[in-house]
Amino acid sequence: MIPDAFLALDYMLDRFTWLMEGLVVREERMRRNLEGSHYLFFSQRVLLALVESGLARDDAYRLVQRNAMRAWDEELDFRELTRADDEIASRVDLEGVFDLGAYTRHVDTVFARLSSLAVKEEPVHV
Repeated sequence: MIPDAFLALDYMLDRFTWLMEGLVVREERMRRNLEGSHYLFFSQRVLLALVESGLARDDAYRLVQRNAMRAWDEELDFRELTRADDEIASRVDLEGVFDLGAYTRHVDTVFARLSSLAVKEEPVHV
């Protein structure tokens, strides 16, 4: 079973490398997608920051969920809703939480590792 798992992994990495080689990034389209999400992808970071501040996870979840559902239902900016929510804003540094750089800080490392996978060595037959 283990050799089959490694063969499957090799195939997945090969397919992933092929996909990434053809990747075209359109910054403006990405920006529109982020705006269209009402920035709800930050909800996890807000939740974790609230828990780290000492708030019980259930209470933190309730606060985040309240604002996330409102952002989704009313098509509002999640960041602005949480900034206006004193129960959240008084507990965490929202500027740090809403830093897009947290999601992109390791991009160069990921692509460097991906590039190293693309270099195929000649098979060795004995």
